[in-house]
Amino acid sequence: MDIRRNTFTRSIKKQRLAGFFSQVIFVVTSQRNKWFLSSVIFFGLGCALYFLLPARISVAEISVAVILSVCAFWMVRSKAWLAFLMQLMASITVGCLISALHTELGPENIPTRTLYSTEIIGTVIGIEPRGSRMRVTLDPINIQGLSNDQIGWNVRLSFLGDSALSIGDEVRVKARLFPLRPPSVPGDPDFARNLYFSQIGATGFAFGRQFEVLSEKDSYENNGIGSVVEHLRQKISDVINRYVTAPEAGIAKALIIGERGDVTAEIAEDLRKSGLAHLLAISGLHMGLLCGTVFFLVRLGLAAIPGIALRYPVKKWAALAAAGAGFIYLGLSGATVPTQRAFVMLLVVWIALLLDRRAISLRLVGVAALVVLVLRPDAVLGASFQLSFAAVGALVAFYDGPGRRWLDRHGGRPWHERLVVYMAGLLITSVIVTVVTAPIIGFHFGRISVLGIVANLVAIPIMAFWVMPLIVLTLASMPFGLAGGVLALMAPGLTVLIKTASLVAAQEWGLWYVAGLGDVATACLLLAIAWAVIWRDQIALVVSGPLLIIAIIAQVTHQTPDVLVSGDQESWAVYDREQEILHLADGLGDFQKSLWMSRFGIRPEDEAARIRHCKNDPCLVVTGTGDKETRTIVATSLANPFYACRNADLVITLKNDLPIRNCRQAGARVMIDDDVLWWQGGVALDTAKLDQGRSSFETVRAISGHWPWIVIGGKAAPSQR
Repeated sequence: MDIRRNTFTRSIKKQRLAGFFSQVIFVVTSQRNKWFLSSVIFFGLGCALYFLLPARISVAEISVAVILSVCAFWMVRSKAWLAFLMQLMASITVGCLISALHTELGPENIPTRTLYSTEIIGTVIGIEPRGSRMRVTLDPINIQGLSNDQIGWNVRLSFLGDSALSIGDEVRVKARLFPLRPPSVPGDPDFARNLYFSQIGATGFAFGRQFEVLSEKDSYENNGIGSVVEHLRQKISDVINRYVTAPEAGIAKALIIGERGDVTAEIAEDLRKSGLAHLLAISGLHMGLLCGTVFFLVRLGLAAIPGIALRYPVKKWAALAAAGAGFIYLGLSGATVPTQRAFVMLLVVWIALLLDRRAISLRLVGVAALVVLVLRPDAVLGASFQLSFAAVGALVAFYDGPGRRWLDRHGGRPWHERLVVYMAGLLITSVIVTVVTAPIIGFHFGRISVLGIVANLVAIPIMAFWVMPLIVLTLASMPFGLAGGVLALMAPGLTVLIKTASLVAAQEWGLWYVAGLGDVATACLLLAIAWAVIWRDQIALVVSGPLLIIAIIAQVTHQTPDVLVSGDQESWAVYDREQEILHLADGLGDFQKSLWMSRFGIRPEDEAARIRHCKNDPCLVVTGTGDKETRTIVATSLANPFYACRNADLVITLKNDLPIRNCRQAGARVMIDDDVLWWQGGVALDTAKLDQGRSSFETVRAISGHWPWIVIGGKAAPSQR
């Protein structure tokens, strides 16, 4: 009887499992319209995976994988579920191929050593004010110390803020030039990658005012458009300075022309803490509000003329006007990567309107993401891309489904009830965006603003109904000399934004500092959310469920390294997990300190209580207690390394080598010296692994040293062209 009962139970389970998978196959087969969006996700995954590979793969090798995956798709096309799987596989390989192509088309022969004093002759192709400094991009013609055939990349230099330079000027400048700087330690941001894909091969600074303008605006082939745009941006900046006082003037410049140099550090920090930092970066919100305002005003004006409204497609005309306004705003704002991405997304919307297609849908979000990734595949690893498309995708999915039905039910209500519905919708929008973007913000920045929901309830209506319409009027009235009055009306709205940010930022409990979010856990969580947003059916459970389980396991087992040594051989940090104290090198720069504080979840307000600066050299740091006690000695150089090796578990010297074999015999378990830091770059070590008998550490070269923008020890990975 027991045998029969067990056999019957197993049979029932098999039938249920078979029924479940049959339903999944039916969903996949019947909803082919969702295959495209799924493929976009896997295309982006392929773009990201290429940059995370342990070894660099050539374009030819990836091309073979693409061909094989496409052939496999063609062979199984008659079976829908197999064809779907092969399509996803092909999407991953195509994403890898696009990333590989962009990598190989990047600048060649980038410098691998510092030019401490060199003379550069080049054309100004970009100017970005940065407070008291000015960041200038040059297209070099000649660099002293380098042959001309080695120069196939641009240079970014820092000048004094009042330097008289314009787009198109040909200049001769005395400067110090540095190779692209790799991440300080494994896990730190890789700024060199963004510079490389922006065709910048070296950075540096000009020596004071030691520069000369050789010719003005005549040497750059595109100087007509570039000069006009730069001239307009400067004129707008002058007008803002004339009619708006600080600090509102700094916010106005950030919103209109993308210059954030005049935004004070205090206000910028308040905006970050309150969850309003997105207001300073011209992206989807600004582009959408500006283009939406133009679309509404143009359509309203044309609809008011019966002779035009009854004979012509005024909606399409308004879409063209909005697209044109977006293009102008793109140029005036400096055409940064987030602004370009926002313009591409909105351009897809306007094209859909012109073709009588649905303007707002997840498919169009997928098209925009595809366009952006084809143009800049490295963007997939950046916070800006992830935040933009996570927020937009979640909102479109909501307002294309339950949100649309909810709004339709309240469409015919009186205006005051519709106002309540609008505020409720704004609250729902803020909650959705906060929840979806929280893992991304926590992973990249180490803190999450919970009160950002409240701050955005005030800021978004101010931006939508006050500031952005007046920005449109400011730009429209500026040629007629009437911008002063409009800017005067805008200034109080900017004041409200500043006061809101300050008030919310003052509530310390509303800002959560998180530490130790793993990259695998974060990626799996985001993939699970994206898959659930697209399918919203049984297949969502099949994929999202395991991804969530993997994310939980990965996060539980993830351990943040607690010893960091920078590859510049100047900075180091040791974190005591038991005491929650971070020991730092004396004289550590503010930027690097803020990065490492965020890494360990330390608030700036707690710096005095949780940060210890070691002023001794050598410096002894003792972490843990009892059997888990770890003694670390860090020194610029050691006159007597044997004493240190006998009295410490970790011995770190920044400027000289250690006798590794003798130190290990003396009792030291891990040695990090000048030889490691020079040839391998920054180091990250988890001391908990010492107790498990594992003493290996991660280095920047081991993690990402095979990329052409990583310069360590005077060497960079060669091009495969």
